[in-house]
Amino acid sequence: MKWNNSLAIGIEAIDNQHKQIFEHLLAIENSVAKRDPRHILRFLLSQLAEYMKFHLAVEEAMLEIVRYPQRAEHAQAHAKIMEQIAELEKQLQKTGSGADLVSFFEDWFIRHVLADDRQYAAYVREEFPALVGRS
Repeated sequence: MKWNNSLAIGIEAIDNQHKQIFEHLLAIENSVAKRDPRHILRFLLSQLAEYMKFHLAVEEAMLEIVRYPQRAEHAQAHAKIMEQIAELEKQLQKTGSGADLVSFFEDWFIRHVLADDRQYAAYVREEFPALVGRS
């Protein structure tokens, strides 16, 4: 799956980070399709996990700054995905199979962006329009 503007939430910095996450997902998808050795897939997954940590920290910091009312719930969703990523990394080390990785991330990411992130983006646009840039 590739990034498209229907996934944009309208906050330029966050949209740019979401695009980077999609680039990581595309690399994993290509690796799975090519049946790359397990160590390559593990490396790509660890790269995605590190970028996700960065992105989620940025998002949570922004939500704290703007005093988003549902920031605690949003942070809980982030914590859950990081736990799931850690579990996927463990499974990949054991089994070497990455077949479910792509669908898991795409499903989670699309649901998260289209629901949760759009919800806070609407709040930011309303309360802090200066933070919103063009995507």
